[in-house]
Amino acid sequence: MDSLKTFWLSVLLKLLSLSSLCCHEESSHHIKLPSCENQYSESCNTGENDITMEEMFKHGHMKPFGSHHPPDFIVEELPYMISPQDFYMNFVAKHKPVVIKGAVKYWPAYMKWTDEYLNATYGNKTFRMETRDDDKWNIPPDMALHEFLQQYNYSNRYLVDELLPDMRKDVILPLCLRCEEMSSFFFVSYFWMSTGGTSSSIHIDTDENLLCVIRGHKVVNMVSPKYSRYLYSDESRVLGVSDINPKAVDLEKYPNVMKVRYHTATVEEGDIVYIPQMWWHQVISRPQRQQAVALWWKSKPSVKQHGRKAIPLKGDATSGAEKYSFGNVLAQYEMWVQNVSENVARLECKDQQKFMSEYRFETDKVENAPTTMGDGGHLEEVCDPLLTDNALYTKYSYGLTMVKFKH
Repeated sequence: MDSLKTFWLSVLLKLLSLSSLCCHEESSHHIKLPSCENQYSESCNTGENDITMEEMFKHGHMKPFGSHHPPDFIVEELPYMISPQDFYMNFVAKHKPVVIKGAVKYWPAYMKWTDEYLNATYGNKTFRMETRDDDKWNIPPDMALHEFLQQYNYSNRYLVDELLPDMRKDVILPLCLRCEEMSSFFFVSYFWMSTGGTSSSIHIDTDENLLCVIRGHKVVNMVSPKYSRYLYSDESRVLGVSDINPKAVDLEKYPNVMKVRYHTATVEEGDIVYIPQMWWHQVISRPQRQQAVALWWKSKPSVKQHGRKAIPLKGDATSGAEKYSFGNVLAQYEMWVQNVSENVARLECKDQQKFMSEYRFETDKVENAPTTMGDGGHLEEVCDPLLTDNALYTKYSYGLTMVKFKH
């Protein structure tokens, strides 16, 4: 774990030492949207298939985010859960989104968390609320769960708050996180509930995010930090939250949105989606009952230098405000993550390392037990419990039992 911390610490310190960040602007008339395996390579900025800005404006102006052109990447889906090492090395270290299908369907919460159960068990507990249009400037007051359940079907509110400690017993920690090098850095777990029909703002989370859908269906649009400036991150009123309205993108006011390359993930009931740290994302929920748990953890250590913030806020006097660009810091950080991802040390996950001496075997139960020939013991011991009145068996001279069932 110390080696992993040291590695990421060196990466962050290198980032902070950069004195200038520069980016090249694309043509104002065309944008290249080729298919390429490495989205961070320069070849992804050129290609044969051009879509004119005029065409994208026609299809995307005052329409939902993504209407200007189809997604550039469909997020990979895995039909099974994977190990912590595979998850970290193939996805977290590379900041590569992924959907894990059906993993939540084994949770007690998936079976138990009806409105009736939640009301009876946690009805008097108070939760934080937000508005369905994700208005960060008008946060509604907290509300008791029983009140929320009475009116959430027709109100403008949805529930988003930390998961209560008692509720955690109904949530199974996904196998892909069961490694001390990740689980020891858990930051927070959030519970979300609404009747759907909602769209979040386009925003970033400063931590890794595993969004686990218990009920409902979501579409998650994700944008690499490489394209932060095209989401007007430096002009936003709230750091890390774009002022662009994702339900009706004003391409006259924000024309650079048409240069954004984005990923789309379809997350169905019971699925888990990994949203990489610092990636811009918009979560769209279908108009139906929605429940989700978000697990946030820190994959890299926070850094302070001489008592200052590692990533200074806009207007911070210590940051050289005239030259400072939050969007460029995000973009450069993502580029460093991609450049070093292949050299990240594999997780050890020592709490999963079990030695054979820690287990007991059948022959351990009997002192001086004879060595078997690899059949687990005498075949009679295996077959005898299976014998019924409908079974015939014959013992041969070499001691094995052959079983034949009547049809």
